[in-house]
Amino acid sequence: MIKKFFIVAFLTGFSQIVSLVSVGFLKTLDQSLVYDIGNFESLIVVFTAIISLGLQLVTVRDIALSDKWKQILLDSQRDRLTFSFLVLISVLAVDLFFKRLEFDSLLFYVVIPLIALNADYSFYGKGEPERGAFLSFLRVGILSIFIIFSVIFENNYIKITYIITTLIIYLAVGLLSSYFNNQQYFVKPKLDFYKSYIKSLNVGLASFALVFFGLGVISFASYFYNEKAVANAYLLLKIYVFYVGIKRLLVQILFKELKDDSLVKIVDKIGIITAVTVIIALVYYPEYSIKFFAKDYEESVKNLIYLLPAIFFTSISFAGPLQLLLKNKDKTYSFGFILGAIIVLCLVLIFSFVDSNDESYIYLAISIGECIAIFIHGWGLNKFRFFASRGIYAIGAITLLFVINYLYLLIGIKTISLLLLILTVLFYILYIFKIKINSKDFS
Repeated sequence: MIKKFFIVAFLTGFSQIVSLVSVGFLKTLDQSLVYDIGNFESLIVVFTAIISLGLQLVTVRDIALSDKWKQILLDSQRDRLTFSFLVLISVLAVDLFFKRLEFDSLLFYVVIPLIALNADYSFYGKGEPERGAFLSFLRVGILSIFIIFSVIFENNYIKITYIITTLIIYLAVGLLSSYFNNQQYFVKPKLDFYKSYIKSLNVGLASFALVFFGLGVISFASYFYNEKAVANAYLLLKIYVFYVGIKRLLVQILFKELKDDSLVKIVDKIGIITAVTVIIALVYYPEYSIKFFAKDYEESVKNLIYLLPAIFFTSISFAGPLQLLLKNKDKTYSFGFILGAIIVLCLVLIFSFVDSNDESYIYLAISIGECIAIFIHGWGLNKFRFFASRGIYAIGAITLLFVINYLYLLIGIKTISLLLLILTVLFYILYIFKIKINSKDFS
């Protein structure tokens, strides 16, 4: 388990770190380019969620619970590809009627069927997170490296080359996922594809709703907030997405074992510790955690307070949402995310009438949505006992980590203080994995 964790942690962590570093370079570009690339990345998140629409998550669950994974995956890929063509036609129609068809957009939309043909999600259900993490590393890392080099070498055609690079990466990752699964890349579309989507509709709507708790909200907010607010929100939300990536790392490694209630509590405790550490790093060390990524550092530091609750609420239970699925509580899982997302979108819209220049309202909307989602999920798992056990642990973790951080700050050198805090938390997490999780002999 420790070896598996380190492999996945290295690949996922490195790709996410490179992604964060690319944001530091991206902020130096013209604001309109930051807006365009942010919108493209947001659209990829939205397209992925629409094509998945619950089918992907249900497929991962079915693969984890069945030995006949090949046929399950093949059926899923055929359904996804067929649906992607409808998504492509719909997107073109929207642009035709409400905007205008531009060459850049037409080329970018080729990514829609390429997303459908990518089967990297299957490896988490098969208990092979290393391969899934490797493909994720290629998809996220290479595109981030492209942005870094484009800025360094002053690429005058960064927008079009960004689109082409995205298409090449999704094609390559899709081909590799098929190769690793020993299945064909191109599959035959199915006319009755809709049946699978109807069966997973509840989970599908929840999966789509999830995108609006992160970068997906950018494409929606772009209609109501000015270009500067959207560009700044995109840059700061990349830090939040990086954190969410850490959260997903744990549940991806342990997906098949999350039916164990005691393991879920252990993972959730790790989540709370991680959340408190991230919040401390952002509040006490903004010059190291925010300054490099923000276009307007002082404004971002001031607005950060509205995003911190989202980090905490999403960490009360790292494993809770997936545990609901594994216990066949699909309706509770879906209701939490759908209602939370609706609230996020409604608040983003309402707050835009208050001040469309202030991106802090976008962060506040996400925080409120996360609070609603975790309340519904926690209540669905174990009612008051769910919050009581995690609340007591959270109070202890907050108190202890803030005291430890205060003692480290007495050293007088903030770089050393931050490093010691991170190492302390890492050693504690490794201890939990070594003593508590590995002792359960999960393979």
